[in-house]
Amino acid sequence: MYEKLLEGPLFYNFWSSFHFTPRFHALKEGLGQHSNPRILDLGCGTGLFKKYFPVCDYFGIDNNPRYIEYAKRKLPGKFILGDILDLNKYITNHTFDYIILNGVLHHMDNTNATHLVKTLSSFLNLSGRILVVDHIFSEELNPINKMLLRFDRGSFSRTEAAYLALFEQFTVVSFKQFFILWGHL
Repeated sequence: MYEKLLEGPLFYNFWSSFHFTPRFHALKEGLGQHSNPRILDLGCGTGLFKKYFPVCDYFGIDNNPRYIEYAKRKLPGKFILGDILDLNKYITNHTFDYIILNGVLHHMDNTNATHLVKTLSSFLNLSGRILVVDHIFSEELNPINKMLLRFDRGSFSRTEAAYLALFEQFTVVSFKQFFILWGHL
């Protein structure tokens, strides 16, 4: 039932309000002081990143038509309805300073996640970076966090080692773990 509700942009934005702020701060920290960066946001949802980081040349891609329609009505930037596994279909002659994967990879099995990651380098500037924020599964998670992961729409939460293995062709410049705690949004 809640999965159907999350397909709507307003409920998606409401649900995201519980965990987006710490994710946004982690992404913004990854951007550093870059002025007007060119950003490709894969699985952009309703464009929340663009909403909170307006000073950028922004391309967002998502496969939910309701999210993209909402984002186009509310925000500047280029919002594309499409499959992030087929980026060449939507993006030609563009490279980016940053590619954002915010809560995306846990929705993809290893075959699709590996395919996506292997294509990313062709869309990065020479000094470009990929910023990833996603669930990390660990046996040490408390029972509530384990339950939340089990009921998430994504079924492919990975361990830290599994995420790092996905990006083995890249140099990992920074890795930071953070926790989203109730009451600390």
